[in-house]
Amino acid sequence: MTGRPDAPRGRWANAGDLVAAFTRRAQGPDRLAILASVWDKECGSFAKHWTLVGVKKGVLYVRPKSSAAAQELHMRAGGLVKALNKYFSRPWIVAVRTTYR
Repeated sequence: MTGRPDAPRGRWANAGDLVAAFTRRAQGPDRLAILASVWDKECGSFAKHWTLVGVKKGVLYVRPKSSAAAQELHMRAGGLVKALNKYFSRPWIVAVRTTYR
């Protein structure tokens, strides 16, 4: 980090560091907005059977409406990960998992 050598770690030393930290934090919600907007398009007719719950550490959590929908999601997970990641500058989604919560 640039700035004063006596500045505590984790603190911003100048305006550039503050802007860079804010930019890194602002990327999260933008990715979620993009994901939510392309979810129906990439899932096609299956979107009505799968509910997007969220993302944690690159794992996309989806709530299926039935056991058949869960099986279909499991079979299509690899293609879905590729299809969703093409909308981001760097691959973000690494896996798809079902959840019933």
